[in-house]
Amino acid sequence: MTDWLLSGDAPVGFTLDRDTELRSVGEGNATVRYVGHALEADDMRRHIEAGKQCMRLAMTWEDRVSFVLTPSLTLKCVNAFDVVKEAADPIAANDDERFESDFVLMTAELARMLSHLIDALGGEEDLRAAA
Repeated sequence: MTDWLLSGDAPVGFTLDRDTELRSVGEGNATVRYVGHALEADDMRRHIEAGKQCMRLAMTWEDRVSFVLTPSLTLKCVNAFDVVKEAADPIAANDDERFESDFVLMTAELARMLSHLIDALGGEEDLRAAA
């Protein structure tokens, strides 16, 4: 994530949004948070060269799903955009059917997004080969 901020380029299919948190890894844990602010490459470079690393990064995948990524690969604040909601079944008879339809759509979108994110992070490690 720190490299993405340093270069100003997100992996293919992703965009860097306007929120991030940079924290120094040394003593003091100095922290800089950008919320709703343009992530200028020069500002990011200055903080990274001062020893800070990205601890939270808001991203969007294919204008369909936004989320915040952490170094532990935790996804927070996951939000599907209207593109997903527009694909929902408009003739669902009741709330249960509507929920089921929305759940299936969101699960499919998240599966595709996670696959692309895993690839962007270098892919899965084959633990059998490492043993």
